[in-house]
Amino acid sequence: MDVSPARVPSMNDNPSASRPATDWRLVWLFSMTSWLVVWLLMCANTLVYLRERELPIPWVRFGVMGAEYGLWGLLSPVALWFIWRRPLSRGGWRQSLPYQLAGWVVAAGAFALVLQGVRYVLSGALDEPEIYTPLSLVSFSRTYLNAFLAYLDVLLAGHAVYYARDARSKQVRASKLEARLAEAQLDVLRMQLHPHFLFNTLNTISALMHRDLRAADRMLALLGDLLRDSFEKISAQEVSLKQELGFLEKYLEIEKTRFRDRLAVETVVDPGVLDAEVPNLVLQPLVENAIRHGIARRREPGRIRVEAYRDGGRLEIRIKDNGPGLPAEGPIGSRGVGLANTQARLRQLYGPDHRFELLSPTEGGLEVAMSIPLRIHGPLPRREPQAQEPPVAVEAAPVAPAGAPVVP
Repeated sequence: MDVSPARVPSMNDNPSASRPATDWRLVWLFSMTSWLVVWLLMCANTLVYLRERELPIPWVRFGVMGAEYGLWGLLSPVALWFIWRRPLSRGGWRQSLPYQLAGWVVAAGAFALVLQGVRYVLSGALDEPEIYTPLSLVSFSRTYLNAFLAYLDVLLAGHAVYYARDARSKQVRASKLEARLAEAQLDVLRMQLHPHFLFNTLNTISALMHRDLRAADRMLALLGDLLRDSFEKISAQEVSLKQELGFLEKYLEIEKTRFRDRLAVETVVDPGVLDAEVPNLVLQPLVENAIRHGIARRREPGRIRVEAYRDGGRLEIRIKDNGPGLPAEGPIGSRGVGLANTQARLRQLYGPDHRFELLSPTEGGLEVAMSIPLRIHGPLPRREPQAQEPPVAVEAAPVAPAGAPVVP
């Protein structure tokens, strides 16, 4: 089993992995559509103005204006490619500003020259000499100023789109990193439980070998079966409640070798929640904690009760013992690694949508109450009201000598 520290992901990991690639076909389509809408609005505004004053409608001029806006629709994606190469940003605007200004000046001049050529071609094709004005300083300056202002619109729109996409990609990447970090933390928490349980069991076997070799040999065989079962599902964060109860039963088989008539465990589970998802290895550390703190320190017989049932859309799990109960002061961690670890795992898996409490029943002892969202594969079975099934008692065996070491 690999228990090396999980690598925590950082923002330096593949910074462009979550940034979506640019679909230039959509860029061209959006550009042409946007400039078409602008042309139609300009035409509509001009028509209203001319009709109110009963002036002639220059249809040819509308056509030339449409060619000009169509030219912007074709060339805007090129301008956007240039803008997005080195956009103005908070950290590098000093380097990007000269680049953007130079592109602004050159692009406006290039557009003015191309437009002059388009007007010349249209003038000859439509036999409309007034469309084309021979190149002069005045005519070029007028065309250049219009192109300069139009490119400003493209520049601002390009940066707005870039900032929106960049913010979205950062948000997606941060969400992925948060999920990876939570998964790494869960792996670390789950790995803590394996050596904790293993060391406690090996210490018990060590104590048994000096007085009951056959019992120690049987416990070693049971431990092998239990570890084999845990390794088969070690990568799963969640398993079905049925699987978790099966693992708990194998653990209790080991405890039967350690306790005889000193322990009784009863399990009361609603059959309708056996397929519910629960955190992997969640019941065993809670039951182990109840045995260690509630049973092992008692001379008289002890009882542990495990309950699981459905309450609306939630899965309720209760583990009760008749031990000395909750200490007057002290955090959860003072009752062992199992409780603190379970609470941390529930917080990582479910966030605020869970409840984990230590309660002191009126009859004494300690009750661990856990509530998580009920998630069952397949349709939920319909249940008719019925009497609660009688609890099933699991016999166990006498406690090992008081001097047997136990890993805290």
